Amino acid sequence: MSENSPPRPLEDLLTEAREGRLSVNLGAGSSDVIRVNAEEFVYIVRDCEGFKLLIRELQRMAEDIADRDKWDLGEDNPDLPSAATMVGRFRSKAKESEDSNDVFAILEQHYRIVEDIQELHRVIAQRYMETDETFAGRYNELMAGAPPVVPLAMPPAFPVNPGQ
Repeated sequence: MSENSPPRPLEDLLTEAREGRLSVNLGAGSSDVIRVNAEEFVYIVRDCEGFKLLIRELQRMAEDIADRDKWDLGEDNPDLPSAATMVGRFRSKAKESEDSNDVFAILEQHYRIVEDIQELHRVIAQRYMETDETFAGRYNELMAGAPPVVPLAMPPAFPVNPGQ
C-alpha cells in the first residue's frame, strides 16, 4: 500500500487471516462446531463483485449529476442568485465536496469495505483449501461454474437524465 492510498478498512482482519491468526469466538454456551461450506464462500465472493459493480454504477450516476449542464432551476437568471447557489451545492453533494461528504466519496468508502470483505473471504477460503481437499475441490468446482458477475439490482428509482 502506498503512502497516499487510504487505509484498508479491514486491514487488521486481513493481516490476521493471512498470518493464520484469525479466530472466531462463539461465546459462552455456544457449540464449538462450525460448519464451513464452499458454497457460502463462493457466493460471498461473487456477490461482493456484483455489489462493487453496483457501487461503480451509482458513482457514474453521481458524476452525471455533478456534470449536468442545465438544471432548469433558474441558475442562469441574474435575479435568482440562490438558484446558482443551490446548483453548486447539488453538484458538490454529488461529487467533490470540500469535506469529502459527497455521494461519490461515500460510495468509494463502501467500495473499499466490500473489496476488503471479498478479499478476507478469499484469504480464508485459500487457507481452508490448503488443509481440506473436499472443501478445495468443491470451491474450485463452484468457482469454475459460477455464473458471470452482474451488478446487483437497484431498487426502482426516478431516472436521471443529464442534459435534458
